[in-house]
Amino acid sequence: MYFGETIIGITVMLVVMLVHLMATYILIDNTDPYETLLSQHPRLRLMVALVLANVVLLGAHLVEVGIWAVVYAAKGLVVHHEDAYYSAFVNYTALGYGDSLQETSTRLIGPMTAGSGIMMFGWTTALLFYVIQRHLPEVRRPKRVRRAPAHEEAVQEATGGESSPIVRS
Repeated sequence: MYFGETIIGITVMLVVMLVHLMATYILIDNTDPYETLLSQHPRLRLMVALVLANVVLLGAHLVEVGIWAVVYAAKGLVVHHEDAYYSAFVNYTALGYGDSLQETSTRLIGPMTAGSGIMMFGWTTALLFYVIQRHLPEVRRPKRVRRAPAHEEAVQEATGGESSPIVRS
């Protein structure tokens, strides 16, 4: 009983991972074309990159939940097939509302769904950090050059050196 559920869970987790990998490739392939288009507007480019990443990754998560929902319906884990997506989503996000009841004959599918969701959300977080890190150096404003106050410039001119440091306590 548990061996069969484990095999099903691992197989579905691998399929879900492949869906997320495809979403990752879509992001990689679609970030380069608009890079030169928005080169003069780095903040806008970061915003577009984050919106694109969020849309693609959210779509991937919805497909992944759908894959788990097919398993829930096929294994008879929900009374009504319409509840399969909701039940899979509750487990995938590890919310555990308790209002979607499953048969006790399959106890590993729910936790494996939660494990899959946790791993995919971690992957999504890593990708969003990657997008931010990739664009952040260009978004940062150049550092301001600190001008010395007028009295310091006068001291430097008069003495030919720097003024003594200001000690603050």
